[in-house]
Amino acid sequence: MNEVVSNILGNLATFAPIIFLFYLANLSERGRTAENPGRGKELGIVCYTLVVIGYAGSFLLGLLIHLAGLFMNGPAGASIRQSMQQELQMPLPGVSGILNQLDEVGLGIWLPSLIAMLVLIFPIRKGIAKIIPIDPVKRTHALSLSMSMLVFIQFFVTLGVGLATLSELPGQPTGNGVLASLWSQDILLFILGLIGVGWLSRRTLPESLSRLGLVKPSGRQLLAGLGIGIGLMSGALALEFAAGLLGLTADPHVEELTQKMLGPLFTSIPGILTLGLAAAIGEETIFRGALQPRFGLIFTTLLFALVHANYGFSIATVIVFLVGLCLAFVRNYINTTVSMVVHATYNIGLGVLTLFMP
Repeated sequence: MNEVVSNILGNLATFAPIIFLFYLANLSERGRTAENPGRGKELGIVCYTLVVIGYAGSFLLGLLIHLAGLFMNGPAGASIRQSMQQELQMPLPGVSGILNQLDEVGLGIWLPSLIAMLVLIFPIRKGIAKIIPIDPVKRTHALSLSMSMLVFIQFFVTLGVGLATLSELPGQPTGNGVLASLWSQDILLFILGLIGVGWLSRRTLPESLSRLGLVKPSGRQLLAGLGIGIGLMSGALALEFAAGLLGLTADPHVEELTQKMLGPLFTSIPGILTLGLAAAIGEETIFRGALQPRFGLIFTTLLFALVHANYGFSIATVIVFLVGLCLAFVRNYINTTVSMVVHATYNIGLGVLTLFMP
């Protein structure tokens, strides 16, 4: 199958079920009030049941992988692991290394899956509401909390497998394949943001855009966004330089994996524009627009940093977190549209520097 079509269909298969769940959750909230808290209960039960079925499956899968990893890392399974590694090493370099981290990979799947199911329990959610500004009664907030665990699964699985192992995996995406993957992913994130705040179920399109903080910016706000983006880019480069002076050099595997995932985009203007515009539209809609008013500044920024799992734990992760904090303040004090401008300016600026100053 063509790589472009394959990437688009893969993203659709990933996001369509999540979008559907949020549509169901919002439908269950339509017309629900403090005087009529049971309204939409049936749809809420269907939504929660589907979520639990999905996470129960990932919990069991993660537990099996964890137990298999513990077995193969023990004396009894060492010979089996070594035999499998020898068979896999030649045809699939890099894949054999995953066998050494199966226990960590499994843990990174079953533990967040368990938490994702537990947050659907009202008393637990009520306790969480003391830390972040969610409404524990709302089913949409419960679903958002549960779905946020997908970010932790992605991050911990990436760490469990290891950036070194991932960078050795075979296959190199083409420029068109990466363009199709990023644009389809971020357009779907934008749609998810709209559906997640109630579009097509309990809010009109203008109401949904307003809830997301997507408003028409003034000329002064646009200039402020450009200036903040350039300032963030300069600050990130300065922080990287300072870290290098302190001996905190970048992990070479981070650079290898980033090059493997996004490398084709750094070699052309359309690719660089995609890095800026697609990410700004999708990520800002979800993180700053939809989640930040409910999850608060810190937890949302943490999710934003963790979703960039290809950086692992490195100075790049710290920079992403700090950039996320600045974007969060822009959302709080201006609006999400300007945070998109900041994000796009930052990414495009770094991309242009990479293109002309490799």
